[in-house]
Amino acid sequence: MVDQALPKQAANISDDDADDTPRCFVAKLFGKRARNREAQEERILTAAMNCFIRSGFRGASMNEICSEAGMSPGALYRYFPSKEAIIEKIAATHRQQSAEILARMSQSDDIVDAITQVGLDHVRKMSMNDAGPGPRDSSARLFVEVRAESMRNESVAAICELHEGLMREELLAAFSAAKERGDINPVTDLDLAVASLAAMGEGIIMRNFPAQGVPLEALEPVFRALAVGLLRPANK
Repeated sequence: MVDQALPKQAANISDDDADDTPRCFVAKLFGKRARNREAQEERILTAAMNCFIRSGFRGASMNEICSEAGMSPGALYRYFPSKEAIIEKIAATHRQQSAEILARMSQSDDIVDAITQVGLDHVRKMSMNDAGPGPRDSSARLFVEVRAESMRNESVAAICELHEGLMREELLAAFSAAKERGDINPVTDLDLAVASLAAMGEGIIMRNFPAQGVPLEALEPVFRALAVGLLRPANK
């Protein structure tokens, strides 16, 4: 009886493995397609960034981006139907990076230390990105191009507003919590304090001081003074 049962059990195991084979094949197929799509999107984004920096957002055409990427228009349009769609993808990456930077605010008990570090991290990410394509300060140059385009292009303005809105919410929540604890006594209402710090931070990024030879550590007292002046921390 035992001898008869063993082959049957082995057969059952073999049937289970056979059932898993199609699922494994499908998973591998979709995984490969996803990786290929990511690689193609990255190829297009790198080309687009180079074109935007070289020719400006307005001056760079989709044909120029196709040529830079070494792709036909038909192939490129399968991934991005317009320049605005490319900017939206780039902005989504920046939102993720900003979210990671802002999330680190909770690691500090001092709101001024936290805001100072947020400012430095954003400048580092924009002006000292060694891992990305193009010039070292390509993100800062692209930031200027997109900001200028947002003044005349409603679609780009909406993309920028989504990014900035998420940042404002995070900063406002941190400032509100600090005020409730009695840690700060801002010189103005919190919404204006957040907007003012963000505007000054944007200005520093747009001036691109690191590209002019200003070391990052030289900006630390600048961000700290801005935070202290606006927030008026109780322990300073």
